[in-house]
Amino acid sequence: MLDFTSVPVDAELYLVNEGPDEAYGGGEPVTDFMPANPMTTGQVMRFAVVPLTSNDTSTPPSQLTLPAIPALPTSRRIRKLSLNEEDSAYFPGAPTMAMLGTTTPSGSATPLMWADPVTETPVKNDTETWELYNFTGDAHPIHVHQGGFQVIGRQAIGSGTSSPPLPGEAGYKDTVIALPGDITRIKMRFDIAGRYVWHCHILDHEDNEMMRPFQVLPRSSR
Repeated sequence: MLDFTSVPVDAELYLVNEGPDEAYGGGEPVTDFMPANPMTTGQVMRFAVVPLTSNDTSTPPSQLTLPAIPALPTSRRIRKLSLNEEDSAYFPGAPTMAMLGTTTPSGSATPLMWADPVTETPVKNDTETWELYNFTGDAHPIHVHQGGFQVIGRQAIGSGTSSPPLPGEAGYKDTVIALPGDITRIKMRFDIAGRYVWHCHILDHEDNEMMRPFQVLPRSSR
């Protein structure tokens, strides 16, 4: 809910994007990367405040009681997944394709193509934790279809120190930023059987193999 009570009539407010216009490795705007152009791609939405045309019957924010965020059940399984990039054979350091895949118990990546057999097969109504190992040099917005998930936290690959979710990652999400060199953990309940996908939400990544199917199995299948 947005409260414009104290905002003058004719004022204009902008919801802005402080992320960059290109792939990045995380950090703070200006300090670690240049944010999107505030005059163009940095503008997400404009709010124009106009005079009231009728009585305001909305409940003041100070009188609202928001429901508690329901906790997910204990995970029945932890899946180790991977984010990968394939380098060009002709231009060192220039990735030609991004891929998703699995992570072995020893911590190495197994990149997979879209057409490879499905490796993620949760059972309907099960709750799982997915650990996203980002072996690339870029941050990837990872989107999981079928339902919302909760962000558990992150830790550097090879490190035992974990960090909690960011302030804006409370509640249920459908996309999470997987930072380079990190394990990003999400927890999700799969309540509808069927075939779905998870993918990077950067368009040229998801269109070039950074998308994988997963299959939610009916409870009776196991």
